[in-house]
Amino acid sequence: MNHRRNSIAHSFSIFVAATVLVARLACHCTADDFPPVFNNEADSQASPMPADQAAATMKLPEGFRATVYASEPDVRNPIAMAWDDRGRMWVAENYTYSDRTQHFDLSLRDRVIILNDRDGDGHAESRKVFTDKVQMLTSVEVGRGGVWLMCPPQLLFIPDADGDDVPDGPPEVVLDGFTVSQSNYHNFANGLRWGPDGWLYGRCGHSCPGNLGVPGTPDDRRVPIDGGMWRFHPQRKTVEVLNHGTVNPWGSDWDADGELFFINTVIGHLWHSIPGAHFIESFGESPNPLVYERMDMIADHYHYDRSGSWTKSRDGAANDLGGGHAHIGMMIYQSDRWPKQYHDKLFTLNMHGLRANVESLHRRGAGYSARHQPDFFISQDPFFRGIEISVGPDGDVYVLDWSDTGECHDHTGVHRTSGRVYKISYTAGNEPSVAFAKPACLAGEGTLPQLWRDYQAGKTTPQQLRGLLADPDEHVRVWAIRLLTDHWPLDTFMGPQRGVTYPDDPETLTALKQAATDDPSGLVQLTLASTLQRLPIEHRAAIAAEIVAHGQYADDRDLPMMVWFGLMPLVESDPERLVDVASRCRWPDTLRWITRGLATKVETSPQPLDDLLSASLKLPVTLQTSVLRGLSEAYRGWLKVPMPDDWSALSKSQAATDNPDLLRELNLLFGDGRAIDELRSIVKSSKVPLKTRQSALRSLISARPDDLREICESLLDQRELNATAAQGLSLYNDPAVGEKLAKMYRRFHISDRPQVIEILVSRPSFAAALLDRIDADKDPIPREDVSAFHARQILGLGDDALRAKLTESWGALRDSPADRREKINAMKQELSGDVLAGADLSAGRALFKKTCSQCHRLFGDGEKIGPDLTGAQRSSLEYLLENILDPSAVVGKDHRMTIVLMDDGRVLNGLVVSKNDKTMVIQTQSRQETLPIDSIENVKETTLSPMPDGLLTTLTETHIRDLIGYLMSPTQVELE
Repeated sequence: MNHRRNSIAHSFSIFVAATVLVARLACHCTADDFPPVFNNEADSQASPMPADQAAATMKLPEGFRATVYASEPDVRNPIAMAWDDRGRMWVAENYTYSDRTQHFDLSLRDRVIILNDRDGDGHAESRKVFTDKVQMLTSVEVGRGGVWLMCPPQLLFIPDADGDDVPDGPPEVVLDGFTVSQSNYHNFANGLRWGPDGWLYGRCGHSCPGNLGVPGTPDDRRVPIDGGMWRFHPQRKTVEVLNHGTVNPWGSDWDADGELFFINTVIGHLWHSIPGAHFIESFGESPNPLVYERMDMIADHYHYDRSGSWTKSRDGAANDLGGGHAHIGMMIYQSDRWPKQYHDKLFTLNMHGLRANVESLHRRGAGYSARHQPDFFISQDPFFRGIEISVGPDGDVYVLDWSDTGECHDHTGVHRTSGRVYKISYTAGNEPSVAFAKPACLAGEGTLPQLWRDYQAGKTTPQQLRGLLADPDEHVRVWAIRLLTDHWPLDTFMGPQRGVTYPDDPETLTALKQAATDDPSGLVQLTLASTLQRLPIEHRAAIAAEIVAHGQYADDRDLPMMVWFGLMPLVESDPERLVDVASRCRWPDTLRWITRGLATKVETSPQPLDDLLSASLKLPVTLQTSVLRGLSEAYRGWLKVPMPDDWSALSKSQAATDNPDLLRELNLLFGDGRAIDELRSIVKSSKVPLKTRQSALRSLISARPDDLREICESLLDQRELNATAAQGLSLYNDPAVGEKLAKMYRRFHISDRPQVIEILVSRPSFAAALLDRIDADKDPIPREDVSAFHARQILGLGDDALRAKLTESWGALRDSPADRREKINAMKQELSGDVLAGADLSAGRALFKKTCSQCHRLFGDGEKIGPDLTGAQRSSLEYLLENILDPSAVVGKDHRMTIVLMDDGRVLNGLVVSKNDKTMVIQTQSRQETLPIDSIENVKETTLSPMPDGLLTTLTETHIRDLIGYLMSPTQVELE
């Protein structure tokens, strides 16, 4: 193993990125080693310690020394680094990051510099600026014909094919959709590093959620991210979000076996990056309602006192535990220049502790754990803010120092004039036995490095990879599984991606099932569990059933969760297959979650739950208890539940067990039901899980107790509950309710905001509050969040004052046929043949996906709610313009807009999709809503089209050209 460890060690560790994180670690240093407490709030004019002095006074183990590789003015505000195959350091300098009042100063520019130590004396003699024309730069990586820069909201590529360090052209946007939160500007995307599989890996924090895709990707095909790791394939133009959760990952590295670990800021600090995992983060619960529990960090310790607030770990309070809660940067040391005791150890920089913490990685069950080791160094410079740590081509370690003070840099102003790169050397060390190569994963000898080289070169075949499933090394088998399914799409955190296709590869599916049955390695089983989220849904249960039959992993920390994460989509798509998995399951937690998932569907699909209870009668009594617990968890917050057919038999089987409270609770729910007071207590309790509180709130909304409004208003500050609370408040026709919802609009999660807009346009009193907030100076609602469809619905309320307010704050809709004809004629002149010849058809397709495909289908893509456009007279420009600009001129009887008045006063507009004696299903602009017939007061079918009149109002001339050009295209075009 040593030859492989050394090779990938050298290669991987040269691509480490920047981070801010949390931990607790025992320290061998004395109190005299710590610098004096420095409060920059009291002295904003303070300066850092001179670089040479800061290096000389750094506390290090015996035999080590710190020297200055580079410092100001040669380097300033270094935020990330990378190494090229010539041994040069590329540094990303960030100047645009500002203080908490400004966030970013976009009057400045960031830059990338190249530092080179030509004579090997440990000091960079040369410095060159590669680019100084980017902003919000957080990371740099080199390779594949150029330089890759993370500049949220975009991933940029600057071509430099000849390697002369001069850009061959302007930056190209290769990926977009990353956001920078207006309320939190520290958690944005960062951390570019090449992986052993040829993908470009990165990280992103929870407070800056995004929707990722190559430019032009429609919203419904983008990949959402809400914290965690992601990766991009530069040849396939494919992006994946590998895992979900944590607060703010800002450091990552691979170990010698190719396992990826990352550091996270605040609360928990160290994680094994398992693809498809849902990790704990401190601010709320997963948006996926089926993620009942999430995976914790792998460290067995923290670097601060957990008995109090993590914010109290600053100013030296946590020195004896490791320095505090915030960590930045990470490497796994895999060179042989330093003493053996440091080989394969994980190093991370502790921001408040001004030091480097050290962890040792160990196998635990199917996965890994980390144990604390003595801290490695402590800086005496109060300005020291280590932000990245990396092994260099010489086997020594390099540390970037942002060189600033204050929490999240500086609350009194950012110091942009300082910055350092320190080199930490082992003075008695020898030259490393293996030289670094670029890219990282291609160096060295051994089965794994050769496998990665062959895979990136396109020399491996599925048959060869399937053969490696019999290799005696479990890590080779792990990577064979990963590479076999590397082209297969990974689920997003909300489930399978829309519109993706899976390869038809029955031999691989058979091989994976055989491995799930026979492989003795827990890590292989964990990889198979992770791979479930890459498989077609119809094949997941068969493989999962083999995995969960291994009783020795019943109490494993990782495996039961990872299997459930892969099975979650079956709750909706194929619940009977879940019953098959449950019948073979020997893992209490996985069985509990399967039961809980099926139990939530008891009102609409009771048979799978009945079958599960029947199958559970054949399981050991201890596993039957897991079924009971799953039922109890599913129905917390429910008022009353239909009794499953086999409940009596199961409760009788459990009568002799020590579960009287569970049985009593469930018998009550299946009988007379839960009391309203109990629901009220559940909703109000901060100690109850959020999903349970949400369920109880829905039950209260259905029951409508006298204090419902008060309860709902009290929850508008809680982001995970406020969308449901808004639904409850929509029942009250009071202008004050509309004003409160409009004022708090930005408190709602971005995915919940369309629902809030629909509430606000459902009543005249609410709509007035909405219009007052459009682009307001305080608590604004962005104008672009209100569509032409919403504007039409406001007009449909029949209030002249609202019509005038809409025109003033949003704009006017053209109602006059003469005006429409005038607009049609003008646009015909503008869209001449020459203009349309220049249309970007791929961009036009993306616009169609965004603006039209929710109702119309073209070339087999889109929904069938409105007319299919494939066979329409699309080659006629006049035909298209008439139907887009005057959609209500001719409307078929099956495509007329219907206005529905509810008995609670709401007004809904849309297309009736279906209707029976119990319910009516109506398609509004953003969603389908099922309405009970007995709650509908009046239904009016109009002569209007549900298609909005102002469809082109918010589009630029270029967008209109591209959309019309695509609509007139005789054949489908590719999305770019």
